[in-house]
Amino acid sequence: MKPHLLPKYAELNRALQNTTLKLHASQVHGIICGVLCGHAKHTSAWEDLISGGKASAKTHELLQNLYDKSAKQLSDFLFEFQLLLPIDKEELRARAEALSLWCQGFLTGLKLVRIEIVNREPSEMTEAINDLIEIAKMNYEEVVASEEDEEAYAELVEYIRMAVILIYQEGLDAATRSQSSSLSQHIH
Repeated sequence: MKPHLLPKYAELNRALQNTTLKLHASQVHGIICGVLCGHAKHTSAWEDLISGGKASAKTHELLQNLYDKSAKQLSDFLFEFQLLLPIDKEELRARAEALSLWCQGFLTGLKLVRIEIVNREPSEMTEAINDLIEIAKMNYEEVVASEEDEEAYAELVEYIRMAVILIYQEGLDAATRSQSSSLSQHIH
């Protein structure tokens, strides 16, 4: 087994059905990745949000594994970083819905760690966040199982993946600048 392999989508989805909110696995992964992009120290608010305070030991273990593996993929800037989505054999409409939910979750995760997602100064990160907002609004009901829509789906997944890596890097750079500024003030 690869050391950075995420839990299986179907397994996590089943476990989440025993929580209060019954969120989708893709939405949960989005929340976690959004939180990680904020580079917050020791935050567990994500798990309370996801489980609604009700998670079995197995669900907690799956969620912690998802968090740890996602953190590792992002912190190592691994291009193996993947979104947790249904397998390609699933109906395209269901995968498109999961992709939209992933983006909604990601934006929620950013909000949890107090990263502004609207009224931002223009930047590459702002552009990426704005694109994710639009994808989160996707009308997956209109998706048809065509070769053109399959290609568009694959391109969106890749775009989101790269946008998240960019947002993570920007957040890390901002956290490093903030730490350096704070350290500099203490020295003087």
